[in-house]
Amino acid sequence: MFSQDRPYSFHIELTDKCNAGCPMCSRTKELDRCRPNLMKVQNIELTLADFQAHFTDDFCRRVVDVDLCGGLGDPLAAPQCLEICDHLTARGVKVSISTNASLRSTRWWTKLGEYFNRTGSHVEFHIDGLADSNPLYRINTSFDKIMANAAAYIATGARAEWHYILFRHNEHQVLEAQALARDMGFRKFVLIDTIRFGARERFDYQMPDGEHRSLEPSVHDGAYFKARFADLPEASPEASPGSLGPEIPVETTDGEGIVCKSAVQNRPYINCEGYVSACCWTAGSNEELQTLDLAGLRRSEFNIRHRPLAEILAAEPFVSHFAQAWLDGSNPICQRKCGQMIRNKRHAIPGAG
Repeated sequence: MFSQDRPYSFHIELTDKCNAGCPMCSRTKELDRCRPNLMKVQNIELTLADFQAHFTDDFCRRVVDVDLCGGLGDPLAAPQCLEICDHLTARGVKVSISTNASLRSTRWWTKLGEYFNRTGSHVEFHIDGLADSNPLYRINTSFDKIMANAAAYIATGARAEWHYILFRHNEHQVLEAQALARDMGFRKFVLIDTIRFGARERFDYQMPDGEHRSLEPSVHDGAYFKARFADLPEASPEASPGSLGPEIPVETTDGEGIVCKSAVQNRPYINCEGYVSACCWTAGSNEELQTLDLAGLRRSEFNIRHRPLAEILAAEPFVSHFAQAWLDGSNPICQRKCGQMIRNKRHAIPGAG
């Protein structure tokens, strides 16, 4: 599944900590004032020492990029996020950060921009609207602080992208937000069609002040806005606008047409506990545990705090067991995500800045 003969692209969750209370996030108790779900959140993080131990000078020469994007947390909430970015970019690794951007000082953001300029790294600013609408989803964030942080970062010349989830309450502001992104110097403006509504037409939640509200799907999806902007490419499922490594074809298909994204991009996932998985979708799932059981393995063997990262990637179940699960159809997560392509869709507008 993962090849030592190709450059690696890593997806890493630095922490499960976050300042925001986004209703659709799995860390949030949406009907309890959008408080954190302490059954899921441990308030832990990876440290600089973890990266120093595994992302050595020699290993980093085999790494194209590292995507710091949390499943439960915001990378900026990790105490040593800046030091980790310094460590990676100083070794030639391109880094991307996905964040709500309302943490840290402008001085911190200026330093991040300086580090990111070393390798052409970039930040995805997830801003779902303007001053009046962004806080309706990015609960507990400050729009003014986000704008100040973005301005400080962009002033260094580092690459910034504005990512915008479409909802009924913010779709009327797309054109205005795109114009603001262009004026501020964002390189791309990315519209996101979320799948988190499922078959529902509304998502109920409670604001921190006790007010009950509902999210509703946008009337128009990202494809509609394609006609409103020049040079907007076709939507690509869950495609990050940054470099994700070489798109080398691999034979990982079954009857459902599964082509494993992680295998194609040589892109392992590491969560904030240090566990290495095939991807963020399978991490900690019953399917992953079953795959390990079939291989006669214990999950503790796949933690970078117990075993060298390079050794983990070169061993089962990544050698053959996942591929076998695709062939015999025993992994429904893989069938859904990389067979049926049930993922968020992103519509990127290049040259916003």
